[in-house]
Amino acid sequence: MHKILTTAVINLLLIIFFTGCNSKDEVTSESKDVHSEESEHKEEVDTHENEVALSEEQIKLMGIELSRLESQNINGYIKVNGEIMMNQDNESKVGSIIPGRVKKIYVKEGSFVRAGQTLAVIENPDLINVQVEYINAKNEYEFSKQDYERQQKLNSDNIGSKKNLAEIESNYKRALANYKTLEEKLTTYKISKSRFDNIYTDTVADLQRNYSITAPISGNVVARMITIGQYVEPSTDMFHIVNTTTVFVDLSIFEKDLTRIKVGQKVSIQTGSNPDKTYEGKVSFINKVFDDKNRTVKVRVTINNKSQELYPFMFITAKIYVNDDNVLAVPVSAIESEGENKYIFVKTDERKKIETHAEHSGEDEHAEGEEHKEGEEHKEGEEHVHADGEEHKEGDEHGGEEGIVFKKYQINTGISDDKFVEIIPFEELKAGTEVISKGTFYLKSELKKEELGSHDH
Repeated sequence: MHKILTTAVINLLLIIFFTGCNSKDEVTSESKDVHSEESEHKEEVDTHENEVALSEEQIKLMGIELSRLESQNINGYIKVNGEIMMNQDNESKVGSIIPGRVKKIYVKEGSFVRAGQTLAVIENPDLINVQVEYINAKNEYEFSKQDYERQQKLNSDNIGSKKNLAEIESNYKRALANYKTLEEKLTTYKISKSRFDNIYTDTVADLQRNYSITAPISGNVVARMITIGQYVEPSTDMFHIVNTTTVFVDLSIFEKDLTRIKVGQKVSIQTGSNPDKTYEGKVSFINKVFDDKNRTVKVRVTINNKSQELYPFMFITAKIYVNDDNVLAVPVSAIESEGENKYIFVKTDERKKIETHAEHSGEDEHAEGEEHKEGEEHKEGEEHVHADGEEHKEGDEHGGEEGIVFKKYQINTGISDDKFVEIIPFEELKAGTEVISKGTFYLKSELKKEELGSHDH
């Protein structure tokens, strides 16, 4: 009896174990099916999120026009952005080569000055010392020169001593070197040597006590950094002069367009402050260093700015005119933008059902008074019979027709001639493919509606 009970208990435990395993497998299987369905649904949404389906009637009502993607011979331009930069050859920071105290200032910030014009005057007592040293050095040089020439003559007549000649020659060369050094210093300090011609006959020594700061270039004083009475060192910047009759424009050229850019090409630019006016220049320099961060190369353009309407550091748009080229192109009106991204709409061979709601809301209502039983469920595709005997499947309450599917393709743009623009698609597109050339705005709106609708679910 005890043995029979033991056997029965073991059998019962085995039944419970296998029942639990089967239940677990069923749950796991159901979970996998749910995840699989969700994954497939997500992939389907991703696939169709860039597609719009339109009926023939909608295409007609929206005024949508199509054109074929084909190779065009474009004598056009590449449109890029850039920034106006200073021509460094026409910019100067002005200071003094000697220390001193500012005595006079002749210009204000904003003043136009010409090259050589006096900007300010500084005082330095050392100027007097330099001039006195020069006068003494000149006297010593002249005396040693006469002595040397006399000793040379004596030696030629075998009268003088060779030892004396060597010593006198050494003194003469030393005096000459000192004299020439101080003469150069006078030139550097802008002191004319002619003022010392009559120094021994004049009752008052004509010594220069001030040093003049002059403009090295013509231009506008954009900054004045000194005041009267200020002590300045040679390292002090006193004035900043800028001449903007010519300016540089630095353009950022993407890698895909670099092969089309050459020195000497014509460039036209426009500013945001005066978009109706165009300024012309030429490519003068193509940088040999690639900007890895922005994936661009700097191209410099020289622009004539005699009108003084272009200011350094203004942002501009530019057109670089390139030679004739056969490229894959679409009408300019076919391009749509979304931030920095650009795209076109392409007609596909696919067809998609367009749902339209029934005009009479009462058509598909159940007969008045008919009640569903509480808790009753309908499966998708299950047939139901209405009061009038008409059979339908759930989901047939919406009528519809098949529409043409248009797909959104992201692109980059190249050269343009204001009618057609070169495109570089992210996905391969063949010549002859039909694209929307007019009415892209409507498709963009429809796409937005579908995106909003998908977010609501």
